[in-house]
Amino acid sequence: MTNISEYEAIIEVINTYLKGANSGKSELMKPAFANNAIMQGTNKDGSIVSGSIENLYKVIDESGEAKGAKSHIDVLYIGESIASVRVMIENWHGLHFTDLHQLFKSNGQWKIVAKAYHTH
Repeated sequence: MTNISEYEAIIEVINTYLKGANSGKSELMKPAFANNAIMQGTNKDGSIVSGSIENLYKVIDESGEAKGAKSHIDVLYIGESIASVRVMIENWHGLHFTDLHQLFKSNGQWKIVAKAYHTH
């Protein structure tokens, strides 16, 4: 059985990501991600983005603060060193997203290693 402190630690990582996303400041979200994190997703126009998490940081910094954005976090699975989290985001600069984050625990810390997303 996974203890509650693991859920809390994972939620804290995701909240760090969301704080950066909503403030428009990637430096606030960077502690949530592993240095070699990757992402892939589909934009509203159907185009696909794939590559380094640096792509996300650029979008966040260029977009600025997202006033009125809402989110919901579901921890889908926690293993000893792996976890999966779904994040639903509404009204981030008028867009809606479903994110799936894969986390890995190393040296006692959870970090997002992969982000997959769909823009609605």
